[in-house]
Amino acid sequence: MQSFCRFKMSWAMFCLLALMVLPPLAGSAQAVPVTTKYYSIELPANWVVVNGPSKVKDAIQVLLGQKEHKSSILIIVGPAKAGEAETAARANAQRLGGSTPVLRQGQWEFTFEQQGVKGYGIVREDKSSGVLLMMLVSGDLKMADFIYKMRGPYKALVPLKP
Repeated sequence: MQSFCRFKMSWAMFCLLALMVLPPLAGSAQAVPVTTKYYSIELPANWVVVNGPSKVKDAIQVLLGQKEHKSSILIIVGPAKAGEAETAARANAQRLGGSTPVLRQGQWEFTFEQQGVKGYGIVREDKSSGVLLMMLVSGDLKMADFIYKMRGPYKALVPLKP
């Protein structure tokens, strides 16, 4: 009888601990997928889709935000003519008051600052498919590292780490 009580108490303690420990672990381990016809990414648990995916003209736009408001990412992908990446990078850098875009490993990069928050822009194109990606990261760039694990049918659109 005494061993049964010990087992019952041990089982009760185990269940209580499991109820306390498992929910936080499950919440932190789950990633939220974001999928468009151009790409797919897994959002970490502390990121949300603020807006989108939505169609703006012929492009798909998604706005992602970090839950503590430390970082955000705007991704716009759509059809483009070959060579439009440079034009798009220059126009957006100018619009945001950013640096002159630089071509590095197939992507146009520039920095900017809006209302005291630093940002980083990337523009890439898949010339053979006629598709362009523009990505603007505002805030903590390290928190947005997951974006470089983007997958999809257009390998030339996958952004590279700065």
